[in-house]
Amino acid sequence: IKGIIVKLIDYKEADKLASIFSLEKGVITAKFAGVKRDKAKFKSVAQPFTFADFTLFEKKDHLTVTGAEIVDGFAGVLTDYNKTMCGYIILDIIRSILPKEKPEQDIFILTVSALKNIEQQNEFVATIDYILKFITLSGMGLEFKELNYVYLDTMSGNFTSERNEGSIQIDKKVYEILKDISQDNKVEINPTKLKQALRLLHNILFIKFGEDITSFQYI
Repeated sequence: IKGIIVKLIDYKEADKLASIFSLEKGVITAKFAGVKRDKAKFKSVAQPFTFADFTLFEKKDHLTVTGAEIVDGFAGVLTDYNKTMCGYIILDIIRSILPKEKPEQDIFILTVSALKNIEQQNEFVATIDYILKFITLSGMGLEFKELNYVYLDTMSGNFTSERNEGSIQIDKKVYEILKDISQDNKVEINPTKLKQALRLLHNILFIKFGEDITSFQYI
């Protein structure tokens, strides 16, 4: 399978369990046997962000990695704090929201592209663009209109011009950033406003999917 490691946890004395977002099977769990030992074969592979062609051996109810050819490690994501945190936001969205073992090929291609964009472009813009497209591919896309006053409906996670019970007023500049990125328009690089836009998307993800993506707290 082609896959990206989105999370690793320790398992038993020397193993690790990897959540792998794969092109063919969606999110799966596979074991790296003995990888915590000093001279383990897959020590450099068993890392978050590793994109590889994995060979898996299936035994009873679990998979074990028996081969791996690295396609990309997205090393540029790990060279800067903000890029790293934006990268982890993407990995956590995949791990937290996508159902297990359900192929999501469009989202997989989008994820690979987004991680490259975080490496090469402004990480905040790349992450916002990813989240907006992720929501759309999930069938819950946001609609952007010309609004004088902008509110977030906390029941639906959509924008509205009307103030209702439980709605939250949104900074118009932050809304315009989201609208411009959704329409592939040029965006002024204002780190403060871009971070506010990301935090707003965190709230929208929580409303729409019921999952709290903890990586957002580090932005």
